[in-house]
Amino acid sequence: MLVSEDYPWGKLLREYATYCAVGCINVAVFFLIYDWLYDMVVIERWRASSAWAIAYFISSWQAHFLHRWLTFESKTSYGKSLYMMMIIYTVLWALSTASIAYFSDTLGYNHLYSWAANTAAFGFLAFLALRMFAFPLSDGRITRKERLEQYKERRRA
Repeated sequence: MLVSEDYPWGKLLREYATYCAVGCINVAVFFLIYDWLYDMVVIERWRASSAWAIAYFISSWQAHFLHRWLTFESKTSYGKSLYMMMIIYTVLWALSTASIAYFSDTLGYNHLYSWAANTAAFGFLAFLALRMFAFPLSDGRITRKERLEQYKERRRA
């Protein structure tokens, strides 16, 4: 469930704003990898989509780390959240790669416009899926400060 008495719309919107702010870092890294691979021409016929697919996969690992620490206040274990996030990202990876292949590589739309549209559309879908499945509220909540304290305690032990 996305909203409840304990987790109202206001909290969800603040979390989405945090997701977008953290997402700016992820998108910047993703774009740099994408642009570098696009210039390398991984697969000539599928230039935009091959660069997209590889960059998406690589940046997914970084996105998990940052969203776990900064965005979602969920007690979900690292392994479970990474596993669920990779399932979600794999589904969105397949759909978004097909989308950019169709618009850029088949129809000939500018690859940067297709990249931006894909990033916006699939980014919002990712937020919803991550909130519900990778970082569900049913696993409990933990603040960033509490998570940092737990990390410090584990390092001291």
